[in-house]
Amino acid sequence: MKLEFLQDRTMEAMASYMTRLSKRQQLVASNIANIDTPGYRTKDISFYATMEQLLAPGAIPMKTTHPEHNSLQDLKFTPVEPEIFEPAGLPMRPDHSNVDLDREMLKLSETSFGYSMIAQLLKDKFKTIAGSITGGSTN
Repeated sequence: MKLEFLQDRTMEAMASYMTRLSKRQQLVASNIANIDTPGYRTKDISFYATMEQLLAPGAIPMKTTHPEHNSLQDLKFTPVEPEIFEPAGLPMRPDHSNVDLDREMLKLSETSFGYSMIAQLLKDKFKTIAGSITGGSTN
C-alpha cells in the first residue's frame, strides 16, 4: 500500500528544516565544547539561506486555473545539504578563538524554538490526516 498522503512538499520541507535544525544544534554544541580551544572558529548554518531554499519559486506548488497561467508542475522541492560557514566579524579573543558563549546560547535557544515549532506543525498535520482516516474523530 502506497501512502502518498504522507509524501507532500510541505512535509518534505518540514523534514528538511528539522534536519537543518538538528545540524545547527550539533554545530552549536561543538562551538560550546571548543570554547577554550585556541584558534577555534565559530561555525553556523544560515537560517536565511534555509528559508530562501524552502520559499524559492517552485518550492510550493501552485494550481493553474487558466490556460494562460504558467504550469509549475515540473518544479519540485529539492533539499540541499546545509552549507556550514564561519560567521565574519566576530570579536577575536587573545587565544585567537571567536566563540562567544552568550551568542551560542542564543543560537541554541533559537534552534530549540524552531524545532518545537516544526514538531508542533507536524503533529497538527498528522492529527489532520488521522481525522481524515477516522472520519473526524482523532481520539
